[in-house]
Amino acid sequence: MEQHDSGGAADAVDRIKAYARGIFKATAVAYSLMDPEYVILDVNPAFVELVGISATDLVGSQAFEVFAENPSQAEQEPARVMRESLERVKKTGQRDSLLLHRFDIPDPGHPGAFLERYWSPVNSPVLDDEGHVVALLQEVHDVTEHREDLVRLLAYLGADPDVSDADRKRRFTEYSAATMVTSSLYRSARKEVEQLQEAMSSRAGIEQAKGILMAQHHCTSAEAFLRLQKMSNDTHVKLKDVATAIIYQVTAPHSAG
Repeated sequence: MEQHDSGGAADAVDRIKAYARGIFKATAVAYSLMDPEYVILDVNPAFVELVGISATDLVGSQAFEVFAENPSQAEQEPARVMRESLERVKKTGQRDSLLLHRFDIPDPGHPGAFLERYWSPVNSPVLDDEGHVVALLQEVHDVTEHREDLVRLLAYLGADPDVSDADRKRRFTEYSAATMVTSSLYRSARKEVEQLQEAMSSRAGIEQAKGILMAQHHCTSAEAFLRLQKMSNDTHVKLKDVATAIIYQVTAPHSAG
């Protein structure tokens, strides 16, 4: 009869838990982990960055106290809507999504003020070996900049009587994810282009400054670059800015004496 190595199994479980925790911390998706009473047990760096509140101030706090309602949202009752979603997770042991949920958050830079935010949250159960809900995992996506498109999408899906709630949620999730990915890719590409343009501009300026120094000091390209480097080091000014200054000295119009 094959014997079960309980020690090896325990080690494997520990490794899996460590791996899962590593993913939790490293992922770019914002997550918070709460107990069934909505006390925050853990948050990942992406969540901290998203809400602008430190992990120290979040962990151990009651979620609905840290994220108190914006008084201007009193009629919408965003906290009640979120609590009902979490209650459904506890009751059913199934994931629950709020497709588009406005829940303003405290403005860290202005106590008492709030930042308008729209979210697409997904609340999931964490189950023990017996299937009991022991914690709640919340995944949140900030969709504030896409809210107008997503509101129209919700209205479109809601107008079709043949679309079930489950299918509506699935299609909304797919379309909203595609919208956010496209926007993210656009911002990333634009940033790369701007960085490339800046690098090319800096290089062109440095080459022009080298040419000026070569003419002034009758030196080689390498010697001119060494002069640039020395000026940069001596003045603690970036190389490209030193080059800009040299070009300006030569090309700027001189006032008549």
